[in-house]
Amino acid sequence: MFELFARTLSQGLQAFMPVAVYLAYARGQHRSDLTRAARWAMAAAALLTVPAGYAFQRTSHQAGWEAALAASAAAITIAFAGAVRSGSLKRSALVAIAAGAALTLLLVRQTMEIEVVLEASVIQLRSLEATQAAAGAVAAAAVVAFVWTRIGARLSRETLRVATLTFTAVFLVQALVYAFHESAEARVLPWSEVLHTASEPYGPEGEYGRGVSYLLFVLPMVSVLVLPLRDVAIRVWRSSRRHAVATASMLGVACVVLIAAEGGPRLARSAAAPAAPAIAVASLTGSPHVLYRHTGVDASYNLMTVASIDRPSATAGAALRCERVSFSAGRGICLQADRGMFTTYKAVFFDRTLAATGSMKLQGSPSRSRVSPDGRVGAFTVFLSGHAYAATGFSTQTMLIDMASGDPLGELEQFSTWRDGARFKAADFNFWGITFTRDSNVFYASLGTGGKTYLIKGDLGLRKLTVLLDNVECPSLSPDNRLIVFKRRVATAADAWRLYVLDLATMAARPLAAETRYVDDQAEWLDNGHVLYAIQRPSSATSDVWLAGVDDPAAPRLFLPEASSPIVVR
Repeated sequence: MFELFARTLSQGLQAFMPVAVYLAYARGQHRSDLTRAARWAMAAAALLTVPAGYAFQRTSHQAGWEAALAASAAAITIAFAGAVRSGSLKRSALVAIAAGAALTLLLVRQTMEIEVVLEASVIQLRSLEATQAAAGAVAAAAVVAFVWTRIGARLSRETLRVATLTFTAVFLVQALVYAFHESAEARVLPWSEVLHTASEPYGPEGEYGRGVSYLLFVLPMVSVLVLPLRDVAIRVWRSSRRHAVATASMLGVACVVLIAAEGGPRLARSAAAPAAPAIAVASLTGSPHVLYRHTGVDASYNLMTVASIDRPSATAGAALRCERVSFSAGRGICLQADRGMFTTYKAVFFDRTLAATGSMKLQGSPSRSRVSPDGRVGAFTVFLSGHAYAATGFSTQTMLIDMASGDPLGELEQFSTWRDGARFKAADFNFWGITFTRDSNVFYASLGTGGKTYLIKGDLGLRKLTVLLDNVECPSLSPDNRLIVFKRRVATAADAWRLYVLDLATMAARPLAAETRYVDDQAEWLDNGHVLYAIQRPSSATSDVWLAGVDDPAAPRLFLPEASSPIVVR
């Protein structure tokens, strides 16, 4: 959750620090008309944030709007800096109205994005960790801005003027860089692809771009400290000790929130899991078997279960409850959801005895998971917003993990994507449904962007993704690495997917003739000629796993009742 905290803190500082600097300067000038304008601006921003966030989340031109707002912020900053340098802020109703409108824009520009994050955390994900991280970041940014207003009230006019100009310089640079980066992403600049890639680290989501947000407070503070005003500094300290104690306490609370929200990407060793019925489980795992999630609405709901391939009716429950299961070569992943008022998610790692060996927190609800055939690399996809691929506005995170150490190997969103020999990039990229080749370095997955889906081939070592084919979702590679079974949208209904088979040698795709029903699942290969997949029962939380032949037109047969997420262990 540190990533979410850092991003939201950056947005909070960009929203609150301009208001704090403006208020401190207006009070230093004894301009009650301008301080009233700031209060009106904060009230207006509170009213506009939710509708602006709603509109921003649903627009198809987010990059263009962000570029326009960043350019507007730069223009406002230039005008304010000019007034501060000249010392002339005219006393008129028009100036106060303009100041209030400008502050409203600066606030809503960032608070609408914060609103989107909080909505996803509280309503869509119902994640306590995500809510703590986002809310803690907002609180920390508000505290930092409040601290500046207290400091500014105790500075001389000249010191305050220098500190204010320092802030405007940093804020202006940041706004200009953001405007440039988002304009490139909106494809309104020449060579936009090259410019967008080059400026990515300095953009709103870039490591350096976020770092500049911290300088919005740090550099004005430095400008105050380096001035030869030691006596003023002493008076500030003596008169504001009570405020300093209160502020330190609030910052401490924010730090505690950050620490609590920090899930960490590394694998955390867990306490021993409750022992599974070892004799029953061991009797099945000693020969080829299937791991799956039990979906019967009973005491065993979501229980990871083992079934014999030769006799699927012979089953035994393990100790873990999972939303998704994956396993290979002695290492497995169980994606879990702890549902309550706030739902938390984690990936539990387990060994060949089906005992938990460690866990890591997830930032969203479980979607897909796979482990490479050699057990070296794991992958999982979570929904950061939305809850299904049929929904509009969903957002995913797909992570690759070193199964031995728990170290992250990268998110697919960080890889370079290529199509027809050229770089391919869009703000709405979403990846899901990884399937590995026998070489765990190479994999296939789905890419969704612009209302379309694509099959991509990935190279972990090169951190490169290549688009191969369109209208492909949730690929699954056969054990001999010749065929991919996938789901393809065939109608406009939300769940209108049919299973198809792709021959990688010819790139020819054909429907899976045996199955004519709609299927929303990432299939699993039983062997090179048969696939397993789950179909949910109508108006029920229960699903069943079915078996169909790839080249056999015979009707599919029920393989595992009350089951989903099947994984074949050969």
